[in-house]
Amino acid sequence: MGRSHGMTLVEVLVVIAIIGVLIGLLLPAVQAAREAARRTTCQSNLKQMALGSLVHEQSYGFLPTGGWGAKWWVGDPDRGFDRKQTGGWAFNLLPFVEQQQIRDMGRGLQDPVAKADQAVIRLTTPLAVFTCPSRRSATLWPVKPGRQFFVTSVPTVESRRLEKIVRGDYAANMGSGAPPFVYLSGGAPSTIEEGDAYKTMQDWANDWFDAFSPPQAPDGVIYRASITRFRDITDGTSNTYLLGEKYMDPKAMADGTEDGDDQCLYSGHDRDVVRVGFSPPYPDTPGLDVYSLYPNPNASDQTPKPIAFGSAHPGSCGMAMVDGSVRTTEYGIAATVHQGLASRNDGNVGR
Repeated sequence: MGRSHGMTLVEVLVVIAIIGVLIGLLLPAVQAAREAARRTTCQSNLKQMALGSLVHEQSYGFLPTGGWGAKWWVGDPDRGFDRKQTGGWAFNLLPFVEQQQIRDMGRGLQDPVAKADQAVIRLTTPLAVFTCPSRRSATLWPVKPGRQFFVTSVPTVESRRLEKIVRGDYAANMGSGAPPFVYLSGGAPSTIEEGDAYKTMQDWANDWFDAFSPPQAPDGVIYRASITRFRDITDGTSNTYLLGEKYMDPKAMADGTEDGDDQCLYSGHDRDVVRVGFSPPYPDTPGLDVYSLYPNPNASDQTPKPIAFGSAHPGSCGMAMVDGSVRTTEYGIAATVHQGLASRNDGNVGR
């Protein structure tokens, strides 16, 4: 009977080399499969938010309002769903994405401290439906030092400084961003009394719409104090963006210094929660200030204003239309087509 022999060193090296080649061939396929699964989850999030917006419209006759603006108003469960609501579209959408209990935290409480305590819980409870898994997990993210959030309807009575806060990866469509509808934050009412004195969109013009030339509401569907009805969308609900993924610098996002991610998921009108279609969507790129590529064509100081959609996905980002459908928008889409899809009433249906 012959003797058994072990593998020679050369044979071992050949086997290791073959295994290495196989791993090299399989790894991209595994990564592609994981990204496909993450993209599917992201599109499911968009679909859920879009359908929730349709139910909101059926319930109240208009799409979710954009809130009061960038004074860190983050929503009040006792102020309804119309222009009196200080919080932004995500706050108003909570009951329609199976998160009624999150929106109702603090509802009916008269003690501002107790109400603020409940608001803090809301602001520190991550929700997966507002998070793209290709970009980050549903967790809390750092707040810029000194940032203060108004967590009740009486900000001068009870506000809080939070070290970490819940954020989101999606933004509502403010409009085309083409002149005169470039992005403007424009501040916000400083007190509840000031905001409640505004009864119509024309009332809001005194401190915001007059900044546009000519003074009128933007041509998107969700923005500061917006009340957009289907009849206002003359280009058609299937031809108009509702919301989509937002561009971010992932390096700045990680430490809380990204200007488009320094507020809160529930904040009113701000670049954190609204975007425009002036520039094509961009893939997340460390160190790239995409806003500087498209300076505001109306601003005398050339402050970068057009704020882009975009995502962590390769090739394209997800966009939800007003009719509830979800599509992918290529990063290389023609600017005029993208602008047309972002406008509700310019006659250009993005074809």
